[in-house]
Amino acid sequence: MSDRLQSFASYPFAEVDRAKSSVPKGFLIDMGVGDPDLPPPDAIQEKLVEALEKTNIHRYPSYAGEKFFKDAVIEYMKSRFGVELSRENVLCLIGSKEGIFHLPFAILNPGDKAFYTVPGYPVYKAGIEIAGGKGYPISLEEALGFKFNTDDIPDGMKLGFVNYPNNPTGSSATIEFYDRLITRAKRDDFIIANDAAYAEIYYNNPPPSILELPGALDNAVEFHSFSKTFSMTGWRVGFVVGNADVTSALGTLKKNIDSGVFRAIQYAVAWGMQHPELIEDIRSVYHSRMKLLVDGLKSAGWDVRFPDATFYLWARVPEGSNSMEFAKYLIKRTGIVAVPSILLCDASSRYIRFSVTLPDEKIKEAVERIKRLV
Repeated sequence: MSDRLQSFASYPFAEVDRAKSSVPKGFLIDMGVGDPDLPPPDAIQEKLVEALEKTNIHRYPSYAGEKFFKDAVIEYMKSRFGVELSRENVLCLIGSKEGIFHLPFAILNPGDKAFYTVPGYPVYKAGIEIAGGKGYPISLEEALGFKFNTDDIPDGMKLGFVNYPNNPTGSSATIEFYDRLITRAKRDDFIIANDAAYAEIYYNNPPPSILELPGALDNAVEFHSFSKTFSMTGWRVGFVVGNADVTSALGTLKKNIDSGVFRAIQYAVAWGMQHPELIEDIRSVYHSRMKLLVDGLKSAGWDVRFPDATFYLWARVPEGSNSMEFAKYLIKRTGIVAVPSILLCDASSRYIRFSVTLPDEKIKEAVERIKRLV
């Protein structure tokens, strides 16, 4: 194993897995994994089958994405966010995770500085450091709505990862926050990469895009995923939009790594992007499930707030506990699995994350078990 992988070799969920293994089969309720249990909309599945009969559909796709796919992205960004783009601003990805991880390889030189927010998706840190960059964590503050003061960004950055709507906190960004962030990026000449994988899983106001700000294309890119939007985590398809130099650099890297996304998948999701009403049913299911969980935990005396977006609930552990110990305790006593914040790069270790990607009856049972525990 190369030296660069040594610090990433240990499996961070090992302690949780050991605790899970002690629970009798059938008793476990896994609210840790953010993998939608809902199937993709039938109409999109039908478009995938339809595409399989098309001529040349099984041959190598375009590295950067088919023209019809890019045009669908351009129309989606315009209708949803009011953002005007060209094809050069769009790059198709084998899921947004792949693009997020590879972005630092495309724009950082060894030793270049990049920041990422915590708690958060561990891939931001992994991509930066495995690419040879120097990563700087910036803590999200509950008092700021799980955002951060842009004055806290260290000098000398070349790249910064943010994630709104945010996993795990469920917080959305405001245009005012994005404005401060872009202003700082322009002042210090660095790139902002916003992971917007949960942009369509919201409960009140539709979250904005960082690219809505005038001039944002000079300093920003944004990652989108269909894994959550259309419940197709296994399809592995997403896109990045924004600064054309950045999308070009990432595209150049990907030409040497992969051969693009299967055309039939691009065809199906391009059609799906033109039918946003399909997302409403998925969003409605998560809203109902989240209400079950939030109301249930509140009735058990747990102080939790309804998230702005995502299918995650971010809950503070009892005073005197740390997130890992409480998560293991919860598994042992109730069979419920939640993700401790320490596994999401959170040094404070004060929270756990529940996912509502499981049926209503499982959520109701989880709530009843927690009530009995209390």
